[in-house]
Amino acid sequence: MSSESDLIEKLTTLNHIAETLNQAADVKSVLNQALAELIKLMGLETGWIFLKDPAAPDDPEGGGYVLAAHHNLPPALTIDKADVWGTGCTCQGLQGKGELDKAYNQVHCSRLASVGGDRRGLVTHASTPLRSGDHVLGILNVAAPDWASFKPEALTLLTNVGNQIGVALERARLFDLVQERRIHEQAALLDFSSQLLGRLDLDELMRYLVEEVRQMLQADASALLLPDEEPGVLDFRAASGWHVDPVAERRQVSAEEGNGLALAMRTQRPFLEEDMGKSDLASSLPDWLRAEGFRGHAVVPLLAEGRSIGALVIDSRQPRRLDESELRLLRLMANQAAIAVEKARLHQQEVKGQGLEKELAIGQQIQLSLLPEIHPAVPGWEFATFYQAARLVGGDFYDFFDLPGEPDRLGLIIADVMGKGVPAALFMAVSSTVIRTTALDGHSPAATLMQANKLILRDSPSDLFLTAFYGVLDTRNGRLVYANAGHNRPLWLHAATGESEELVTHGTVLATFPEIELEECEIEMAPGDLLVFYTDGVTEAMNADHELFERERLQAAVAAKAQASPKELLEAVVDAVQAFTADAPQSDDMTLVAVKRN
Repeated sequence: MSSESDLIEKLTTLNHIAETLNQAADVKSVLNQALAELIKLMGLETGWIFLKDPAAPDDPEGGGYVLAAHHNLPPALTIDKADVWGTGCTCQGLQGKGELDKAYNQVHCSRLASVGGDRRGLVTHASTPLRSGDHVLGILNVAAPDWASFKPEALTLLTNVGNQIGVALERARLFDLVQERRIHEQAALLDFSSQLLGRLDLDELMRYLVEEVRQMLQADASALLLPDEEPGVLDFRAASGWHVDPVAERRQVSAEEGNGLALAMRTQRPFLEEDMGKSDLASSLPDWLRAEGFRGHAVVPLLAEGRSIGALVIDSRQPRRLDESELRLLRLMANQAAIAVEKARLHQQEVKGQGLEKELAIGQQIQLSLLPEIHPAVPGWEFATFYQAARLVGGDFYDFFDLPGEPDRLGLIIADVMGKGVPAALFMAVSSTVIRTTALDGHSPAATLMQANKLILRDSPSDLFLTAFYGVLDTRNGRLVYANAGHNRPLWLHAATGESEELVTHGTVLATFPEIELEECEIEMAPGDLLVFYTDGVTEAMNADHELFERERLQAAVAAKAQASPKELLEAVVDAVQAFTADAPQSDDMTLVAVKRN
């Protein structure tokens, strides 16, 4: 029987293995360490781990695995021997046939047999499958001269660690899936927002909206309802996926009765019904709506300046309740829809000459006062800026400021709220203040944006979000340390070669998720080098044929003025954009910042 000290040592090692697996950002990177500790704990010498290749088809003969970790392999089984490790084996074949089904399994090693055994007499191994439920993730093997070498206590340890590895691998797999989904949703939402806000015609905008919402949430039908001139009534203004078009039929719904639309409009919160056929509302549905056969039902109000200005509805013909991530996506889309609808309405009101112009002009003056009045005066450096909102007020922002601590350190910010008009302008005012205040506390660029993200979500809850680039420039040596939260990548023009490159780094937009990770990078500008920062209003400027200006044209305009001053360069870029768009209306805010080391 093991002594008390041996037992404590084993439990301590098991806990350490568990902590190593659970705390690792990349589980695969710590498998060698966990395997080595397990083998030592079992009193043996050699082992290896196979992981299932998710891209490989199921193979009952044992293929589709890759060697993920190993410890103290025999000379004949070193990992550089492709003829040994490039084929299937007995344990993989048993797993493929479903016969590696015990907590631990005795397997006569075909790999050891194929190389004539081992000088240490290794011929067999104990194999434990790495699983998550019924899902096979891999196989853990520990080798020995004979089965008698595996004591019951050692096999228990093997099973325990195998279970821990399986759980850790599944956790990592699920985390990767969530991250992929979030990245996909963010990209889709950014494109959706850009497309939506680029449409000035209200009817066209609404038709695009309902079709995109239905497809992105994989619903059977969707609809947009706006208030009628008659109080207390909502009109169907756009619909997709319906058997009978409610817009063509001029359908209306009461906004004052106890239906889901009325509740969402009144409470300004989503209304969800997993199965309308079994709900208390079923008996009150009109015949034309009951005929559509809808079961799953969701309503999200469109909110603008604290008011419900309409409702976005999605329906499924099978019972369905949106999960948390789907509901968040729908709310973000509804928010963008509200901004776009309000934008179209403001445009119509401006055309009619209503008194909104004067109020927005005041807002424009306030907003412009938030931007730097003068450029930094730094010997050996030149700065230039250009800012033009699509409407009287906008959601773009830039800033320069001296940082505390070491002298000659300059903070540079450029940001873009995903939206335009009054809501974007207000959100920009709050966000710019938070970012600058956080930066002046001495945080690094990545830490500044991550902390600002938390503060914005906490103090200014909204379905708006923004992209931001923040860099710290050391004007003594040209070193720029920066982080990018989903913003357009700045251009770095090299004086020595005349070529430009993008400042590539990875990051997530702000004000969408509470916890984000941002990469921090560093460059050193040589004399004559130039940086150009910009918002997507430049590259997504659209001409009458709905073509975009795009990054390639921006790079060409910058390259053509490589030897010019920053001011002359930006003037050339703006001229190129205006020549491209001609008489087409400006669809997005446009901001440019140029920095040159002389």
